[in-house]
Amino acid sequence: MILEIKKVSTKDILSIRQQVLRNGKPIKECLFDGDNLETTQHFGLYKDQKITAIATIMKDSCNTFSNSNQYRLRGMAVLPEFQHLGLGKKLLSHCEKEIVKKTPTLLWFNARTKAVPFYKKLHFKVYGEEFNIPNVGPHYLMYKIYE
Repeated sequence: MILEIKKVSTKDILSIRQQVLRNGKPIKECLFDGDNLETTQHFGLYKDQKITAIATIMKDSCNTFSNSNQYRLRGMAVLPEFQHLGLGKKLLSHCEKEIVKKTPTLLWFNARTKAVPFYKKLHFKVYGEEFNIPNVGPHYLMYKIYE
């Protein structure tokens, strides 16, 4: 098994977003605000030359936190047939290494409720109560502080 993580374009990640995160909704609903900003980076994890997992990191502040230089994780997804193999952990670790180069103080994101245990194992914390994102489902705000 050969694994490789590399920067990819927005178009490279949309089909996985559509399949895993947006339940087959139209591609236009898979584009996120900020996807095409210069400060946004998309990463793909390739297993045997097939893109199997994706994640996006962008400079974005959450008003809940007063920390400066915040980054946001968006669109973290692993194709169903490749879940529970450690690929998501490997990709998220890579994303964290990339943003640490930019001296962030905090990484935050909205995690699907079913994914909270995965993120907790990687030392992310829950902030507040569960909330619903319309047409997507229940989520929690999660974060990690970097010092």
